[in-house]
Amino acid sequence: MTAGAAGRHLQDLGGGCYAWLQPPGCWGFANSGLIVDGGQGLVVDTQNDMPMASAFHSAIQSMSGAPSVDVVVNTHGDGDHWNGNQLFDGATIIASEATLADIRGHWLDPSKIDAYAQGDSAFAEFMRWRLAVFAYDGWRPVHPNQTYTGQLPLDVGKISVELREFGPAHTSGDTIVWVPGAGVLYSGDLLFTASTPIMWGGPLSRCVQACDRILGLEPRTIVPGHGPIIGPEGIVPIRDYLAFVLDYAKTAYQQGKSPREAYRELDLSRWGDWPHLSRTYQNISLVYRELDPQNFKGDVRDTLNVVYGDDHGDWRSLPATSTG
Repeated sequence: MTAGAAGRHLQDLGGGCYAWLQPPGCWGFANSGLIVDGGQGLVVDTQNDMPMASAFHSAIQSMSGAPSVDVVVNTHGDGDHWNGNQLFDGATIIASEATLADIRGHWLDPSKIDAYAQGDSAFAEFMRWRLAVFAYDGWRPVHPNQTYTGQLPLDVGKISVELREFGPAHTSGDTIVWVPGAGVLYSGDLLFTASTPIMWGGPLSRCVQACDRILGLEPRTIVPGHGPIIGPEGIVPIRDYLAFVLDYAKTAYQQGKSPREAYRELDLSRWGDWPHLSRTYQNISLVYRELDPQNFKGDVRDTLNVVYGDDHGDWRSLPATSTG
């Protein structure tokens, strides 16, 4: 194991696979991965801010026989999974075509947070928290320089790796990184553990399908986009939650309820120990958008005002500084 800042380390999963976990695993605190063989390395996602990315990069460099990171995979277009790309600027950075489009049009890259932090809304308050917690000094955007669609096989030394496009689901172009020989799967934000999943792209029905497709691969170990490592049994409650919200929101829509009414009336006690249950509002909104795209186009700022303003497991209790 290789030590990192604040006691973090590259966790050896076997078969040349490693996980870099970023607690507490929720808003902006994302996981990364590393696959190593024969002096070659492939990185999965590059962290949210400069201290986090630097700590991850330093841990790789301090490994015995430090690998050359030749390939980086960005699993999707959310900044907490690609903001650190500049530390791996010499590598081939791969993403799905849809993910590259998301990154190019990303609404919340670090250059925009100052403007979003103005005002007295819950959304603006959350942006001010991000400015206080995460450090983006010196940040510059480094985008993927290779894209694929569908599936892409790669070799890291003698390790066979498969990139599979499971989006649109969490976002427009989600990628899983599958290492069949080791039974290790890096899911990106198709899976959250120890907190409520939030799905931005949808449709939610494809998020449920993504869980089923991951289960169908029969992985031994899954590194989620956020939260602790799980086995396949850990996917089941996530899938059950998403399927429940999907069915509930369909019924609420048919009853003529607004997304806010549906959210306010929803009993989530079954998942009462999950932090950030207010993310469910966004998941409900995705169902409405799927059923009636003309009238429910999705307003990110409205969604975030609800989510941030009524956050079960309040984000205001999260760390006051980055853990990089």
